Amino acid sequence: MKRTNYITTIFSTMAIILVLAASVALSIWRVNPPIADETSPAFQQMMYNLERLATGVRWVGTPELAATRDEIIAEIEAMGLTPIVHRTVYTIEDYHYADAVLRQIRRGWEPQPFSIETGWWIRRWVESNFPRHPLVTQGYMYVDNIWVTLESPNPNSGSIMFVAHYDTTLNTPGAADAMLPVVAMLEAMRAHANNDNLASNLHFLFTDGEEWSALGALAFSRDFTALTEEIDLLINLEAQGNSGGLLIFETSAAPTHILRLFNRVAPRPIGFHWADWVYATFLPGSYTDFTIFRAYGFKGLNFAIIGGGEYYHTPYDNFENLNRNTAYHYLITTMALANYAAGNCLLGLREPSHDAIFFPLLPGRMIVLTMTAAHILMGMAFAVSAGFLVYKFKTKLPKSWFITALLIVMTIATIAIAIFINMLSYLLWVPLLAVAVSAFLKKWPILYKCAITVSGAITLLLWVPPIYLLLTLYQII
Repeated sequence: MKRTNYITTIFSTMAIILVLAASVALSIWRVNPPIADETSPAFQQMMYNLERLATGVRWVGTPELAATRDEIIAEIEAMGLTPIVHRTVYTIEDYHYADAVLRQIRRGWEPQPFSIETGWWIRRWVESNFPRHPLVTQGYMYVDNIWVTLESPNPNSGSIMFVAHYDTTLNTPGAADAMLPVVAMLEAMRAHANNDNLASNLHFLFTDGEEWSALGALAFSRDFTALTEEIDLLINLEAQGNSGGLLIFETSAAPTHILRLFNRVAPRPIGFHWADWVYATFLPGSYTDFTIFRAYGFKGLNFAIIGGGEYYHTPYDNFENLNRNTAYHYLITTMALANYAAGNCLLGLREPSHDAIFFPLLPGRMIVLTMTAAHILMGMAFAVSAGFLVYKFKTKLPKSWFITALLIVMTIATIAIAIFINMLSYLLWVPLLAVAVSAFLKKWPILYKCAITVSGAITLLLWVPPIYLLLTLYQII
């Protein structure tokens, strides 16, 4: 009998370890990109365009960037489409005020007025990097956005707009940041270039000057303010590395509807609601085009990759070093959203929406909850935990010290984190709810062990992805 119990214990322990190990593996897999289908014609075309376009430095205002602009336009015209070049003239003074707008949005700083000394410093900085830059030789430069619209025949259709920038910083070919999103958008555009029966309008905006205070996004937002009411979903595609899964790290206000749409449509949706808080709190000076668009009232989602951060803004952000699975994730995500908008009206996104929490858990979909639903579930976690503690002390449930101590510690920790960092509270109240439910099965050892194992698996599925991504971001793994 003792030998039977010993063998049972060994097998049950091995089963628990296997379940927990599988949860860790699944968690890491869940936030990585899918394996690329390199036989896909769209993928092959995208990579061909990426290799030929992601060459050299393409800084705003330079001839190199103008040549890339012409290449993108030629690619669009070859599809039978007519791109609009939205041109804005920027002087050194204009740049100063554009940069001040961005700093106000991101940091709340009061900008200093433009002065002769300010202009001198800006001009010297530009001249030291590009002696023949138009700001130096002629006192102004052109910032050229490229805008393409595929119109729906339905006058009451909704609209989606994809955005990526085609300029680079001073020392990089910018394969991931951000020519990869550009060529992914070109393939989504190509797929519907001859579609005369679009259910929604598809807009594609290739911005200029993102790497220098988001000049193109600011000019576009100022010149097309009416679009804030017409664009139902803005998708901004970015990169802070060259590998890893494409994830949502920033949203507009009350994003529940757009998140649920994305969650249904995307082949591998990844995102964390707290990433927006981390981005704003710990990187207050950072920005993307989405910073401007959100401030001007556009509704949408901001995407990026964070793996391979050592390549970010370096000469090594090139075609050869780019992770192919990551490139494929950009493509299938962009294509899936474009295909959905092509076949479905997006006017439902104009209905009143709510703030949300969202995070990956199981394969396939994210968990997307309104804040109200999250608060109700957190209250349930506290109620079930308290209910078990009352039951335990009233019935003097034997051999329950471990689960009792665990629930007390988890409840206190959950309350503390809900008070001080509410954005992260789901990392504790979801496991607390699972453990509290498990506690009521204490009288049935097999069910109790299974339930506690599931609770451990859920905890790992919640905790491992952010830890893994942080280790990736800081290049520890």
